[in-house]
Formats: sequence, C-alpha cells, structure tokens
Amino acid sequence: MTKPKKPDQTYHHGDLRRVLIDTAVEIISEQGANDLSLRKTAKRAGVSHAAPYRHFKDKNAILSAVAKEGFEMMLKITEERITRNQGNELDHFAICGLSYIDFALTYPSHYRVMFGTRSDDSYFSDEFTPESIPVFQLLRDKIVICQQKGLLKSGDPWEMALAAWSIVHGFAMLRIDHHIQDQGMDEKKLRELQRTVVLTLYSGLRP
Repeated sequence: MTKPKKPDQTYHHGDLRRVLIDTAVEIISEQGANDLSLRKTAKRAGVSHAAPYRHFKDKNAILSAVAKEGFEMMLKITEERITRNQGNELDHFAICGLSYIDFALTYPSHYRVMFGTRSDDSYFSDEFTPESIPVFQLLRDKIVICQQKGLLKSGDPWEMALAAWSIVHGFAMLRIDHHIQDQGMDEKKLRELQRTVVLTLYSGLRP
C-alpha cells in the first residue's frame, strides 16, 4: 500500500485541488470508487481532514471532477489523433472508436468513474449525458458528415452514435476486466482484435 505523503511532498500553494484529484485516482485504482472518501484522500495526500473541503463538498464532488477530467482527456486524445490522420471522414469515424478503447485501457480508473452506475444520489448530472459530452458530440458530428458524403447509411445520427458507443464500450470493459486477455492473446493480437471490432462496426454502418 502506498504510504501517506508528508505535506511538503504533496503540493505547493495553489496545487491542492490537482493533488486531491490525482490522489483520488490512485485510491480508485487500488480500491475502487466505492471505497473512496475525502478523509482517505486527505490522509493519502498528507493534508488535514478538512483540507479537501476547500475544493470539494463531498465524495460525489471529487468523483464528478475525475469524470469530467476523463472526458476532457478523451476528447483531447481523439482530436489530436484525427488532426494527425490524413484520411477521410470515414477514417476519422473509426479513430473515434479506436481512441475510445485506447483511452479506457490507458486510464482505467478515470474510465470506471466516467461510466459508473447512475442513481438519484450519484455524482452524475445533466453534464454527463451523451447529448452534453463533447466527445460524443464529436462522434455524432463525424457520423453526420459521413452520411452527407454517402460514406455511411442514412439513419438517426444519435442512434448510430449510441450503437457505436455500446460496441466499443463493451469491448473496452472486457479488456479492462481481463476477460479477453485470459484467452491467451499477445498484445499484437489484441491490437488486431481491437481494430477488427471497430472495423466490423465501420462495415455495418456502410450504405
């Protein structure tokens, strides 16, 4: 178990919020989001029990911050990959799916918080819906452009985006929870399988 940090090891003036989020992600990676608390976060960060309340009113507030950061990171990674790509809009649509899976595998703690269980008392709010999350809007916009160019079949763009999301989300969770790795595939084979999943979706939505 990681030892609590001494105060002079954790943050300088103005960095407390950043340290608390990073510390919360550490705890989530080890124990899961259900066991997170502001008291545990404060102890791990090496600050007083009252310190987190300067930035977060409760556990839900810090989980919301982790989720929001995750969606921002996912969007940035996806946009950067699209910018570097020289292909057409159909390739960009595929990149949205591949980037989604790559993000989930690289940042599983953020990812689990981003898609935790919704309930009346959870940290999810109206800002965490497909209609309001920019990375999903990007996916929907790519589908619309592909439809306009005749690269994808006609249909409700949001329904198609939700179908695409469901497929890559399912694959990402199988990878994160080690169900697919347990089949004895090496990393190269897993990458090929990842592309196959996205390309199968890609083909299914063609005209």
